[in-house]
Amino acid sequence: MEEKPQMARSGGGKGGSRRRTAADLMDQKPEKHHMLPVWFFVGVLLLIYGVLISLSGLYELSHPPATVLSNLHPAIWWGALLTVIGSIYVYLFKPRKD
Repeated sequence: MEEKPQMARSGGGKGGSRRRTAADLMDQKPEKHHMLPVWFFVGVLLLIYGVLISLSGLYELSHPPATVLSNLHPAIWWGALLTVIGSIYVYLFKPRKD
């Protein structure tokens, strides 16, 4: 929006009683709003769940559950996989300054 002198905005003082609009009164440029992609939040959730599942899997190393395949430690593997995928999503879709 181009800047106008005060007299030009208010009708110039030549008897014109022009009504001032909001666009005439606005001196600042509007700020741009940036939307965050939903995949960034998906990455954050995967990252948080991955860390929590990995920690529970590490706890199960010293307190093994009474399940059939507990020797494979699936909580550690799935937690690590979720952590890696979540980290990739957060890195790819993080908000950037333009």
